[in-house]
Amino acid sequence: MGYNLTVTPKGYGGLIEMVVGIDDEGKLIDIKILSHTETPGLGAKAADPAFSDQFEKKNVDRIVITKSAPTEENEVQAISGATITSSAVADGVNTALEYWSKNLKGEGNK
Repeated sequence: MGYNLTVTPKGYGGLIEMVVGIDDEGKLIDIKILSHTETPGLGAKAADPAFSDQFEKKNVDRIVITKSAPTEENEVQAISGATITSSAVADGVNTALEYWSKNLKGEGNK
């Protein structure tokens, strides 16, 4: 069991509509970009598995974007040339994690 939370962070080209999957323990399951208006070839890569798969199965309270290869569990490598978009996606994930922590934590066991 878990939760799918829809969030819409503001990216470089506009709003990014995405779903964040979180299990009952607060672990990220996956993210899915539903729609965006990001720059083709740059920010649009946020929907590609090469970027979005980095969020899978992370057991963290907060995601941090890094320009280099991640060295910590909470780090995700930014898309080259699309730091604003990368940060927006991380902000969306962090918003979902915060919402889960404040409003849904412990609900799955009831």
